[in-house]
Amino acid sequence: MAGGGITNQIVQQAPDALLLVDDRGHVVYVNVAAAVLFDYPAAQLLGQSIEQLVPTRSRHLHERLRDGFTVKPTTREMGARLVTLSGCRRDGTEFPAEIRLAPVHSDGVDYVLAAVRDVTDRRRMTDELRAARAEADSANKAKSRFLATASHDLRQPLQTLQLLNAALGRRVSDAAALDLIQRQQAALDGMGELLNALLDITRLESGALTPNLEVVALADLLADLQGQFEAVATSRNLTLEVPSTVECLLTDRVLIRQVLQNLLNNALKYTRQGGVTVSVHRGDGALRIDVTDTGVGIPAAEIDRVFDEYYRIDTPGARPRGFGLGLTIVRQIARLLGYTVTVISELGRGTTFAVHVPADSLVEPADWSEVPDARPGSRPDIPKPGILIVEDDAPVRDALQLVLGLEGYPLHAAESAAAAEELFARHGADIDLVVSDYQLGGGRNGLELLEKLRGQAGRDLPAVILSGDTSPALAAIGTVARVALLRKPVDAPRLVALLEELFGAAD
Repeated sequence: MAGGGITNQIVQQAPDALLLVDDRGHVVYVNVAAAVLFDYPAAQLLGQSIEQLVPTRSRHLHERLRDGFTVKPTTREMGARLVTLSGCRRDGTEFPAEIRLAPVHSDGVDYVLAAVRDVTDRRRMTDELRAARAEADSANKAKSRFLATASHDLRQPLQTLQLLNAALGRRVSDAAALDLIQRQQAALDGMGELLNALLDITRLESGALTPNLEVVALADLLADLQGQFEAVATSRNLTLEVPSTVECLLTDRVLIRQVLQNLLNNALKYTRQGGVTVSVHRGDGALRIDVTDTGVGIPAAEIDRVFDEYYRIDTPGARPRGFGLGLTIVRQIARLLGYTVTVISELGRGTTFAVHVPADSLVEPADWSEVPDARPGSRPDIPKPGILIVEDDAPVRDALQLVLGLEGYPLHAAESAAAAEELFARHGADIDLVVSDYQLGGGRNGLELLEKLRGQAGRDLPAVILSGDTSPALAAIGTVARVALLRKPVDAPRLVALLEELFGAAD
């Protein structure tokens, strides 16, 4: 059965291999592409069983599939859901195949038209993509494991600095020295929050980071940032203007601070004369926070690239320091919070980055009253509780003892879970609170230790668990009664206030 004229020419020159097979499974027609694909002269294929073009191991299955098609002849892809299909050339070599079938009825005889396509290249590309994806997934998992492991160790020295700086502040009375200590504390706070943000980049990208929403007074946040950057601006003969505002946001305090901190740092970095101004604008129910500089500006062709990873502006007068991640972090955090960030710039005259906060993130000041800070020494009539410190890092343990000792707490300290259990067996009656690192070595952790100590004491000892880990699993600590989780580096006043809160709740 072969057509003639233009129809036959079209079929013969079709790019796919076409074979017509009768109801006995014999080939009755092939086009040029089929002869080339299977490496047979067309005449040798005519009259042969179609199973000749199927690998030996698959011929029995192919016969069953062909019989199934005869029972229910419809246009469809052949058996792809059941088995990977392959064709077999004259020399026995195989190739992955995609086969489409269509029933044909002519002169009282039922035929099957098979269109066969060699998908070797497609299969190779698919395999390469899968391999590349697997490699990327493996790299991301390795990076996540590294960051989770490194997080604890990176936070330990910063935690020590935080505590020692707080202790130093308690021992110094000179106003000028106290001012320097406060500035140093602001810098340490900034370092801690930057470390948190950098270590959270992986979680930002994976969608695993959930903002911790609270009401934030924008004026307090901006004043804090002004204190952090004012000395930097002054040292460069620049001005730094920050507004007074009554606006309040329902946001993540650490993340929004990171956005504004990065924008201020970027503005000061690229400004040689004049200064940086922060302004707040309310309109149409939304809020816009502008960070404007009088710096070198951004070339128009480069504006779309400023949020790219590792991109740094290369213009005369710029200070190309850092790794070019600051604005990338800004964009990722803004997306997470539901904000947008825009930029306008004029080369040689300056740049404005605008953070657009939607209306649903705003809180009217009249609807919110700030909870007063708990302050050390606010309850002088109540004896200080005895505290058991459990920390396997000696500098952090010593700094905790120094800070809490200056607050007047009776202290016991242990370097391991086993040492803590032994110490508690002797002095448990004098211990009212536990301050423990989460990772204690030897496969032990602070929460497990607390359960054992509670069992020994026969009472629910309140505890603060300190951790430098970023694992989401630690969120479960918040569900344990009379246990609070503080992420390292821990702010000393916050730790003291929390201890008083826990001890007060125990009364």
